[in-house]
Amino acid sequence: MPIFRAGEISQWVSKFWKNGVPEEPVTGISHDTRTLEPGNLYVALRGENFDGHDYVRQAFEKGAIGALVDERFEWMESPILGVPDTLKGLQEMASGYRKKWKGTVVGITGSVGKTTVKEMCATVLSMQGETHRTAGNYNNHIGLPLTMLSMPVTAQHGIFELGMNHAGEIGPLAQLLQPKIGIITDIGNAHREHFHSLEEIAREKARLVEQVASSGKVFIDRDSEWYPLMRRQTLASIVTVSFGRVGDYAGRNVGDGIMEVNGIRYAMPLPGEHIMRNALRAIALGLEQGMEPSEVAEGLRKFKLPPMRWEPSTINGVEFINDAYNANPLSMRANLRTFAQLPGSGKKWAVVGGMCELGDIAAEEHADLGRYIDGLGLDGVIAVGELGELIVCHGSQPFFQTLEPAEAAEILKNHLNSGDRVLLKASRGEQLERVLEFFKEK
Repeated sequence: MPIFRAGEISQWVSKFWKNGVPEEPVTGISHDTRTLEPGNLYVALRGENFDGHDYVRQAFEKGAIGALVDERFEWMESPILGVPDTLKGLQEMASGYRKKWKGTVVGITGSVGKTTVKEMCATVLSMQGETHRTAGNYNNHIGLPLTMLSMPVTAQHGIFELGMNHAGEIGPLAQLLQPKIGIITDIGNAHREHFHSLEEIAREKARLVEQVASSGKVFIDRDSEWYPLMRRQTLASIVTVSFGRVGDYAGRNVGDGIMEVNGIRYAMPLPGEHIMRNALRAIALGLEQGMEPSEVAEGLRKFKLPPMRWEPSTINGVEFINDAYNANPLSMRANLRTFAQLPGSGKKWAVVGGMCELGDIAAEEHADLGRYIDGLGLDGVIAVGELGELIVCHGSQPFFQTLEPAEAAEILKNHLNSGDRVLLKASRGEQLERVLEFFKEK
């Protein structure tokens, strides 16, 4: 964690310390007393169902060196900084700290593959030097500044994910981050509930490339229908990646998990063309940063996805692939297609659930997904939950429908043998990973 001086923090938020100035350096920023460590500055944020000011005393008891609080909050015992809005104060600290960085800052957004591309880019660039990255899903108005404030000032690269589910969120995040490089992943109907069209989603994602300086670079998919829009929205240099057209970095699937990019072959860490498309962006970034192809290839070999993203496990000889961290129409199709194409003689079953935040297109998208699944030739499909019921297709292959993960596990127990495979895929709120727990019990 970086170390801050009390004086620079007060300068960033334009306020003076009360009850004395911390004499020791601040060794990190925390908004959660459960993870706060001695020497941290505690930030008392407010939410719909909580008020961080209720935990100020606990923060100091756990060793906080100071606290950022609402200016109306009365506290006379320990050093505090009172500000009109603690969230804005947190963001002002991140903005102030951002000015100290000398390394390359990369911002990544899109509808699908943000976390995968972020992890791939970070793993590749770590071969070149110290690299900081967004942890978990810390990609919103709270998570981004906290991640920025945890970046070592000595880091050579910073890889940050920017997420959104409402219009008007990407622009402020990108403005706060001030990236030198912007990367746009695939655009699709994720978080469609709060947008009227796919074009609105694309325009919201384009707010990232607007904030990349003219001296920077923007990586865009030349195959995307939104390429012209993205190109118009930036003054930065354009770097194109492509699978279907000529781009600065053109990828080609040559089989056996190998992708050829501009004549150089790279082994993919996971199966699927969507993985190749994500890796193509990381490869392009590494090469643009002056890395040798061999270094980039080594970085890809070290890549590992976070938990619940294509995470394999075996129970009584049945292999489960848990990809139930999140889902939208694009990622559903990509993962199901990849799963269906895996080699092997065992049966392949998919347990699927609802895709959240699709708004008025939810019924249509779930029905379309059911028809898509029916054409994949799987041995069985179990749709779980109320939204999952919309996926059920009375087509050429067996579909089962249940409201409970426990019932899904029972169906699997009655139909599977050692050597068979199961894919779990749904939005996070469906908690489809519970199927694994119940299957172990059975």
